[in-house]
Amino acid sequence: MPAPAERRGRRLAGRAIVATVLAVLALPVYLTISPSWRPAAVRLSCAVFVAVGCARARRWARDALATHPISAFDAPPAPPPAVELDARFLRLRDDLISSSRSRRYFDVVLGPRLSALAGTELPRPAERRGLSRRGPSLHALGALIALVERRP
Repeated sequence: MPAPAERRGRRLAGRAIVATVLAVLALPVYLTISPSWRPAAVRLSCAVFVAVGCARARRWARDALATHPISAFDAPPAPPPAVELDARFLRLRDDLISSSRSRRYFDVVLGPRLSALAGTELPRPAERRGLSRRGPSLHALGALIALVERRP
């Protein structure tokens, strides 16, 4: 396949040949029509020439404005895959959050689970000051969990 520069040169030479042939054919037509129609023929041929030029200019503008496909190097990187957490971890996290918000949840759900894991009764964490319905702080829950981990 010829290089782009060669194709452009061939295309330009072909267009020059076509323009020359059209001019050579137009000269006898121009000389054979009556003199009163010659200005109209010249205007008509110029209008056709301008229309062809405008169509080409419109196509060039449309091609220049068309979106070109983005190179793989220019495209933004793909978003990283979403981190999927284990369901057991999510349940434990939700238990800790719920226990720190509600003392009743801690007393009914998490406290008995921690005692069952420890094998013995765990010390009850201190009540929070202020709102008595709030459960133990996350720090106190962490201390309880550390106590469970230390027991055999």
